[in-house]
Amino acid sequence: MGAEDNIYNRLVPTYKPQPLTKYDTHKASELRNIVNEITKLTKESPTYFVKLNDAKQTYLLGIKEAAIMFQNGFGELCDTSPDSAFNNLKAYSSDSGRVGAEIISTDQSRLPEKFSLRVERLALSQVNRGRDLYPSSKGLSGGTYKFQVNVGDDMYDFQYNIRNEASNREVMKGLSSFINKANIGIHTKVERNAAEPDKIRMRIESDMTGSSAGEPIFTLADKENVNGNGIVSFLDLNRVERSPMSSKFFMDDIERHTLSNEFTMGKCLKISLRQTTNMPVQINYYPDGDRIMGSLQKIADAYNFMLDSSQEFAKVTSYNLKLANDIQSTIRPYKPDLEACGFVFDENNRMFFDNALTTQAINDGALKELFSKDSQFVRTMMTKAYEIKINPMEYIDKLMGTYPDFSKPSEGFSYITSLYSGLIFNYYF
Repeated sequence: MGAEDNIYNRLVPTYKPQPLTKYDTHKASELRNIVNEITKLTKESPTYFVKLNDAKQTYLLGIKEAAIMFQNGFGELCDTSPDSAFNNLKAYSSDSGRVGAEIISTDQSRLPEKFSLRVERLALSQVNRGRDLYPSSKGLSGGTYKFQVNVGDDMYDFQYNIRNEASNREVMKGLSSFINKANIGIHTKVERNAAEPDKIRMRIESDMTGSSAGEPIFTLADKENVNGNGIVSFLDLNRVERSPMSSKFFMDDIERHTLSNEFTMGKCLKISLRQTTNMPVQINYYPDGDRIMGSLQKIADAYNFMLDSSQEFAKVTSYNLKLANDIQSTIRPYKPDLEACGFVFDENNRMFFDNALTTQAINDGALKELFSKDSQFVRTMMTKAYEIKINPMEYIDKLMGTYPDFSKPSEGFSYITSLYSGLIFNYYF
């Protein structure tokens, strides 16, 4: 890092630089245009004498940074590329408590058209409940019991040791923990029977749901007995209380079934069935409000920073509020349109948002229309941001030395008038 970078970073303590975006990168032709603009400005402007103290330098660099951020916020919103703010969609469900919808791919061209979905039945897991036994009684003899668990197409062999005199509670709790630790797609627990609260039993449930033909997801079978008893048969672990079942729902009135309560459409949209529904739930798409609000907040932060900086600079230097007056007069004709889209201006003309109105303007397309690349509002504000970025020196006090003689060929050198225009970047280490 050079000395210039250290000085620059020291002089921008009040405005936090932002990470680079694609709007901060430029083609060689664009950079040449900037240099040409500065050269033209230099040739057509008077020569000034400027006393640059720390206060002025901090102010100049701060408002230049704010102008870049202001310009980038507009750039993000009026961008028409596929990954732009308004083209980046978010899925919305009219009843997310019953049906969830989430876009899971950046390739949004695969999204299905908006649709309705009514859930008649959720997909169910398989539940087995074993024999009810008194917890303190002793049923199984001590020894090594071997059994097999089939889950889907997978087969698992178990060997479980029971000590002599172990109670039914000890056997069930130990066996439940033993199976759960294997992590084979079923989970077990020991529970009391509500009808006979003085007895306990084992409950086994599959992690998977659904069954295309009603066949069980898992089964258990004894392999080796002890004293004539197998652990599966004695505890009756293979007794199915609830068979697995596929979901049943209607998508635009067409009956559908899935094994799971979560499924994807077009490898792009994830649907989560959460509860049954009496009325159809509407699945639709809107621009990603969070991302758009992020770009709007950049504009507001930069705008407010320029107002505040202008006022603070005027207090320190007794210089007029030229920057504050300039940007306020530029935005004033568009305030009715902005306020209709949820922009709020307080008594100090600082910019805020009514989130409800702004969200509505995002969803109904009013905000996108206001920030279209061809709108007069965008062109005017982008031009003003560019002017501030190119020549922040316009907003400090200075003494004129000579005025250009237009009767002779123009002369000038880049960066004389705009001493800080060459520092048009906004990411520092």
